[in-house]
Amino acid sequence: MLALAATGLLIQTTQTDGIVRLHNHGSDHVRPHEGELAEEDDPHYGRQAYSTRTGPTSTHNVSDNHVCVVVDGVRSVRRRIHPLGAAHGDGWGWAASWHLPVFGSGAPTVPGLRIESVTVAVGAHELRVHRVVGAPPGVGVEQTGWATGPDEPLVSTLLPLHGWTSTDDVRAPEGTAFTRWALVPRLVGEGSGLYAALATLSAKPVPPAATLIKADNSTICVQWPDTSRTSIAFDPLTVVHRP
Repeated sequence: MLALAATGLLIQTTQTDGIVRLHNHGSDHVRPHEGELAEEDDPHYGRQAYSTRTGPTSTHNVSDNHVCVVVDGVRSVRRRIHPLGAAHGDGWGWAASWHLPVFGSGAPTVPGLRIESVTVAVGAHELRVHRVVGAPPGVGVEQTGWATGPDEPLVSTLLPLHGWTSTDDVRAPEGTAFTRWALVPRLVGEGSGLYAALATLSAKPVPPAATLIKADNSTICVQWPDTSRTSIAFDPLTVVHRP
């Protein structure tokens, strides 16, 4: 595990399958003087995570490894990424950021709406926590996981821990650089609040690794199989992992 705080990146590797994952909480391909335009969404920068065994889906398909809000049927994109920190320890690491959801039709932004995100990697598992602030009533929230093909020797899971109300798999007909078409796991919720999920990408199935201890609108605590615990709080942001 390696955290690069200056660039907002977290590198996660697993020796059993050789997969390297890059969690992006700071690299956005938006210059300081440029505005945030949804039409310039770049799949190679806007997604939350990338790996050596998967590729981003097409902009015409569902976005993999993406958190968004849905207003009047329009899904937001992630353009300018504001890093909030990153660090690592023995077998674990974290990175965090926030962004303004940007829309390709209708109003480009919603006043007061923002998404704060934290990724905590432990072994092959990724704890993905988001706090959605300022969402109008009825606004949807979505989180997607890793895009994999039906014939690939890979397992992609995305399990809800808190806040999400439904889950499904969405087809990406145009596929990725690794597969002609792909399936993307998706979680759905609604409105402002705290959302948490556990994602994995592996060469074979791995058992669920985190149990929710407690959560509210600004804090969450989970326990791992070895009894270690991860606590995340916002205002101010703190991430603590205790054996």
